[in-house]
Amino acid sequence: MGILDLFRRPKSSSPDQMVIAQLRKAGSDISKPHAIEFSLYFPTQAAASQAASHVRDAGFYSEVRRAAQGDSWLCFATKEMVPTQDALENIRSNFTSLATSLGGEYDGWGSPVVS
Repeated sequence: MGILDLFRRPKSSSPDQMVIAQLRKAGSDISKPHAIEFSLYFPTQAAASQAASHVRDAGFYSEVRRAAQGDSWLCFATKEMVPTQDALENIRSNFTSLATSLGGEYDGWGSPVVS
């Protein structure tokens, strides 16, 4: 180990890598399609509905409902897909941009374990 190695930050995992690792650790076969659930939160029902329309146009199922807590609105999107890091990072980028453009926030994704 060189002197510069002492000052290097360890490579941190992306949020998507971490969820994939959690799925794998829970026994999920990540080579199989999963029903992946994505959450985008908005301050108004109108913004959440507009996001849901964009999400549907991109090939996802989506619905709008009140958030479980607070006054926010949830655009809940799902898609059956193999959870690959590249695909999920691309979706994260697109959903983050969409949510930000409508005054909202992309909160990530999850999936049930698939054997």
